[in-house]
Amino acid sequence: MPESTIPVAGTSDDELMLVITREFQVPIRAVWSALTDPEQAPAWWGPRGFHTPRESIDADLEIGGLYRACMIQDATGQQYWWSGVHTDIEPPNLFVFTHAWDKADGTRGFETEVTFQLEEIDGGTRMTFMQGPFDTAENRDANGTGWRESFDRLAEHLRRGVGSNPTGATA
Repeated sequence: MPESTIPVAGTSDDELMLVITREFQVPIRAVWSALTDPEQAPAWWGPRGFHTPRESIDADLEIGGLYRACMIQDATGQQYWWSGVHTDIEPPNLFVFTHAWDKADGTRGFETEVTFQLEEIDGGTRMTFMQGPFDTAENRDANGTGWRESFDRLAEHLRRGVGSNPTGATA
């Protein structure tokens, strides 16, 4: 599956951005649905070795709407909660939200902005994912590893066609 990652180094905001581009051989509305439908999220959210139970996902899919979810490490049962606010939603092309890992004391960690841009291409959909700026290059790179594995799982989910909704309607 085609992927490009913009390598960045240093400490400016631009250099602390994570950008990943993927192409999927499915209609744009199927990708949009997988990104925004909480029923499909457990099939692909999180890197390999982690899962996100549907019952942990609380999402209000509207601008200003809050979301929260928990990713669980399979080997240890360790929980990783994250949350944010949906800041721009333009079906089926643009999905933007804030993202922060929740700390054990209930406070939020460093916040980034996540953007999914979808565009129709011959035979499918190009997804451009952006997140940042991060506080450190190490955090950017660690998140990049997790997202790449999640997007591998997303591609598998889309190939199976499980739960894809050609109308783009969300739950």
